[in-house]
Amino acid sequence: MVLRKFFNNATGGLLTALTSNNNTNSEEIQQLEAMGFPRERIVHALNATDNNVERAAELLLLGVSEADYPTSSTAAAATAANGHNARDNNGNGNGGTHVAAHNEDQMRRAIEESLQVNQRQEANNLRRAEVASLQNNKNIKNKAKVVNKKTSKTPAAASANVIDLTGDDSKPAATISKTKRNTAVKSAAAVNAGKAAVSRFSNNKNTTNNNKPSPTSKTLSQTHPNVKLPTKLQSKSKEEQILRTANRVKPHVMAVDTLLRVLLSVRSSPDNIKFRVIDRSNANYVQYVRDVPGAEDLLLAMNYRRNIQSDKNELRLERHLVDDALLYLGISALEQMRESEEYKLGKKLRAFHAEMRRIGKGQKEQQNLTEGEMEVRLQYLTKCPKEPPVGRGAIMNVLLGDEREKIDGGLASRRFDGDDTLADVLNWLGGCYGDELLERLRSREWCLCDLNRYPILPLDVEKHLKKTLQYIGLFPSGKLGVRLSEDSWRDGDEIMDDIHGSARGLGAASRSMLY
Repeated sequence: MVLRKFFNNATGGLLTALTSNNNTNSEEIQQLEAMGFPRERIVHALNATDNNVERAAELLLLGVSEADYPTSSTAAAATAANGHNARDNNGNGNGGTHVAAHNEDQMRRAIEESLQVNQRQEANNLRRAEVASLQNNKNIKNKAKVVNKKTSKTPAAASANVIDLTGDDSKPAATISKTKRNTAVKSAAAVNAGKAAVSRFSNNKNTTNNNKPSPTSKTLSQTHPNVKLPTKLQSKSKEEQILRTANRVKPHVMAVDTLLRVLLSVRSSPDNIKFRVIDRSNANYVQYVRDVPGAEDLLLAMNYRRNIQSDKNELRLERHLVDDALLYLGISALEQMRESEEYKLGKKLRAFHAEMRRIGKGQKEQQNLTEGEMEVRLQYLTKCPKEPPVGRGAIMNVLLGDEREKIDGGLASRRFDGDDTLADVLNWLGGCYGDELLERLRSREWCLCDLNRYPILPLDVEKHLKKTLQYIGLFPSGKLGVRLSEDSWRDGDEIMDDIHGSARGLGAASRSMLY
């Protein structure tokens, strides 16, 4: 009876303690629920902290996952019982002291584990932030609107959209972004990571907008205040544009003639669209006008415009843009250029190269020559020495006209020895191109030049006729050209040697040593 009575009293006391503990726990749970935490995490946090509301709130704020709390009912009951025993036995013998020490040890381990978990979560958050920022950097052009929204927010809000601090991967991204502002507090490292991501977004956005100068960039007038940039041609007056472009075109004969013919046709019949539309892909236009400096600029100054609306590569002058004053200025400027020395020289060169093409064509079509021409050429070849075999002598090249003209049949090559004379070379040229070339060289209408020298100077074919190729510097690397003579050379001016340098090659001995 005595034992039963004692057992009933002990059982009743335990039930009373558990009832009071449940009432106390319900109040603590209500307090933490009012702070916005879920009930399950609150129960685990209270069990881990011996029903201490402040420490449980700290654990919940640190974001400790539920796996770090004791989840089984046995462990929770044991923790609760240890807490009650600690309160009942606190200060009542050694048993209470051991229970308190045990609870403190559990508390310390729980705090250490929570700190370790928090550190791991911070490291994961930093890695996620870096990965997110790298992905956004790659897709910055396709996600410009998203970047603008993120940069318009505060750094904390922007980092909240990048970093997941809850550690719950089962939730969708939209739910996480809404709930984590209420359920978790970002650490300083996470906030810094968010700020870094936002700054990278803004920097990448600035690099894509290269056309917009930054407000801190200095202009040329600030860095070099004493430097004055010339005014662009389009910024000048129409009259100055026409005069400048016409002055640049004047050495090019065909460009001047073509432009003048176009402007005269437009002035005579402005309603005719034939001359108001120019095809830029036309072969003659490409060869004589398009690549000439200043030619298209002159047309643009006359109100010609590129036809951007259509796919045709053309210049078009609209009827309402035809200006008689501009046409008068353009025609007058081009006619004035035709009286310049550059234009006249270009006209002579054009006629000279036409003669060179005719002579080169005769050299390629020797089967069409007359018997008299064939006999003359054979006589010249009989006076020429035999060509050395391969491996002996040096090759002599002769070009008709300018190399840029690319005259058909205008290149002749043959081997000569160093003791061969200039007369042998002339006889060989007579056999290739006929007597007309030699007659014009002797009359100085045309001249034979050493192209290996700079500047290019003519050779006096009569004065050096009996001299060897090695003496006059044409051996072993001889390269001659037939060019149009200047007026001073045509008049018989002796400008060789003293003024214009030695008539002999660079490797030859000076005249003072030989005479």
